[in-house]
Amino acid sequence: MPGPGMALLSVLRGWFPEVSYIAEDLGLLTPAVHALREAAQMPGMKVLEFAFDGPDNAYLPHNYADANCVCYIGTHDNDTAAGWYEHAAAGERAFAEQYLGAAGGDGVCRALLRAGMGSAAELFISQMQDWMGLGSSARINTPGTVGGNWTWRLPSGGLCDELAGKIRRMTWTFGRCAEEENPPAD
Repeated sequence: MPGPGMALLSVLRGWFPEVSYIAEDLGLLTPAVHALREAAQMPGMKVLEFAFDGPDNAYLPHNYADANCVCYIGTHDNDTAAGWYEHAAAGERAFAEQYLGAAGGDGVCRALLRAGMGSAAELFISQMQDWMGLGSSARINTPGTVGGNWTWRLPSGGLCDELAGKIRRMTWTFGRCAEEENPPAD
């Protein structure tokens, strides 16, 4: 059934004018979905884990038509980057390695972070599990399953100065933080 579309968005924006909205434009995308997102001027979602079946895939950063989108490595319903790479089909892994210029699970995970940070997307959202290089055991949710979801917690000691420095340097490198006179130190 068609939803209320702009009527609902108008009400929500009236109630919550300070909130920024993102269209979850994943799945079956009809022309009506694109038209509503464009009429609402909401950024759509670009999920890198969906991108590696060929060079024309709309989720690949070089295909982002404009910056009015949000790039993710994966969502809460996807595996971690390391888990995705481990379980991806051989052709997907090979294309990801070719596209990202990286090989192996660790290299591809780091390259996915760089690809997202370096994309034209207005916003890049990544999960801590991907910064930490964690595998499928750190996955947040597996759709269609009952147990084991939403239980992942950041391990004690998981946040450290080294990791913070890596995140800060990459954020600075791709202009996703306040400008500074000098780049952050290694």
